[in-house]
Amino acid sequence: MRRSRLSLIGSVSTLALLASPLAFSGMSAHAAAADCTAGEVCVWQSANYGGTVTVLMDDVCHNQTVGSALDGDPDTLQELRVYAQPSCAGTPTVVKAGAHAPSVTGQSFLNWHAPGA
Repeated sequence: MRRSRLSLIGSVSTLALLASPLAFSGMSAHAAAADCTAGEVCVWQSANYGGTVTVLMDDVCHNQTVGSALDGDPDTLQELRVYAQPSCAGTPTVVKAGAHAPSVTGQSFLNWHAPGA
């Protein structure tokens, strides 16, 4: 009897460990988006705020894969521009100030400010 209890406890523990990533998978996107400090502009390598977060502190073009973005800058004269091609070439996908983009595809990005802003 003792052996079967331990076996049952071990089986339940194994099942719980296997199920735990599934139970929290919906929460991970929200937690990762929270990695972007309020007022900042951030991009992630994967959709749903997955992978490494990059906080933009300048207004130059960066060549890096983009899968999701968050523009926390309240300045309406600012926007994040995500380009499908490297070197910020082509027509951008624009993420306006205060907007979230959980699924955006790009190879480069620019934290753009209106002239004189």
